[in-house]
Amino acid sequence: MEGQCTIEGVVEDIIYTNEENGYTVCTLQTEEEDIVCVGILPGVHPGENLQILGTWKVHPTYGEQLQVETYEKSIPKTEHGIEKYLASGVIKGIGPTLANRIVKHFGVDTLRVIEEEPECLEVIKGISLQKAQEIGSIFQQQRELRTAMLFLQDYGISPTYALKIYKKYRGQTMDVIKINPYRLADEIFGIGFKMADQIAASVGIEKDSEHRIKAGIKYVLNEGAGNGHTYLPLKLLMQRAEKLLQVPQELMENALIDLQIHKQVWQEVWEEETRIYLMPFYYAERSVGKKILELASLYEPQDDIQIQNRITQLEKEQRVQLADCQKQAIQAAMENGVLIITGGPGTGKTTTINTIITLLQDQDQEVILAAPTGRAAKRMTEATGMEAQTIHRLLEITFLQEDSRSQSFEKNEENPLEADVIIIDETSMVDILLMNSLLKAIMPGTRLILVGDMDQLPSVGPGNVLKDLIHSQCLPVVRLTEIFR
Repeated sequence: MEGQCTIEGVVEDIIYTNEENGYTVCTLQTEEEDIVCVGILPGVHPGENLQILGTWKVHPTYGEQLQVETYEKSIPKTEHGIEKYLASGVIKGIGPTLANRIVKHFGVDTLRVIEEEPECLEVIKGISLQKAQEIGSIFQQQRELRTAMLFLQDYGISPTYALKIYKKYRGQTMDVIKINPYRLADEIFGIGFKMADQIAASVGIEKDSEHRIKAGIKYVLNEGAGNGHTYLPLKLLMQRAEKLLQVPQELMENALIDLQIHKQVWQEVWEEETRIYLMPFYYAERSVGKKILELASLYEPQDDIQIQNRITQLEKEQRVQLADCQKQAIQAAMENGVLIITGGPGTGKTTTINTIITLLQDQDQEVILAAPTGRAAKRMTEATGMEAQTIHRLLEITFLQEDSRSQSFEKNEENPLEADVIIIDETSMVDILLMNSLLKAIMPGTRLILVGDMDQLPSVGPGNVLKDLIHSQCLPVVRLTEIFR
């Protein structure tokens, strides 16, 4: 068999299922034969009738399988099918024995009784009134899932996204889709504005809908963030939004005002330029600025002669000759709360870091090393002989859901990093959100040394943090200019 086809049958057995994403492998009993079906089939149980649209695939190990694209399911109508369905574990608390008793008593009317008159189940041995009500509630949830999945697929939403949507909104699923499907772009990972816009068109939402215009403006700002921008100039934002939405300027201006009122965007005038931020980026910029200045307020003058003598000693031991700018960086690192060391390839950043670490260890200072990527952290470890971690690992990242946007860090203001000095390499690759999370986890009194090449490509995420900090002229910056390669 090959190509796309539609097949009807009864679920015979569930071979495998993933409760999180709905991925299921099951056998389907058709009039001709039993077949193996694979795909997103949430809440499917033995005894249910399925109509599947899918494509035949040949698995190298398991042979021919029907890859599910869309499906419809209906509850079983025969006593045998109903008993098999209930015995499958679809309703917690009903196993094979209890399923047999229930079906023997109520026959083909069993599922109607469970849905409409669950208290009647109390007549069955082993079922109390409380348990009967619980069975009815669980069955109602199963029906709700079936109804929602069918509703969503009718609007072209794949089973994968349909399950995500249902898990988020449950009984409100249909109302959300009919009233404001643009919520999906904000709240369901993987569904962006364009997919939400297609769904909205399917349910009859007009192009000039306020929900659509506000979602479109946020989409344009998010696109800007994807290109590294924490904000967009108002004029550019409106040009891009008009091209996307094809609605009058006045409607977009009204929508933007509403977004500001509800604190979804922030408007700021800076040097005669009106800037529009999404709130997370605005808050992150302000927080980074405040925290950096707080850390930078620490200044501890050192004995210059003692440091210079120690540097001279290390030069002899390691048979290296440090440039004046490197010595300046080392001196500044021992004194300042925040220091930026910048320089291009071959300017001795690694040698400078190693010397700083040695001097800090002379003073029994606890030093932490980190970098934004695994590769950079590995290079830092190899170059210094000390363990360096990614910033995410250092902060102990936790994903709240499968949604990668829903992440947080165990290390924060309440549970800060314990160190005297933190050295970050390849800082040009750190975006504004990650820098904000890092700074939140640094206690007052901890020194921070940021190392990187400001002329390298900036971070993939929003913000050009290293370059902006250097240009702010609020922090001590040492530029390594002598090339040793």
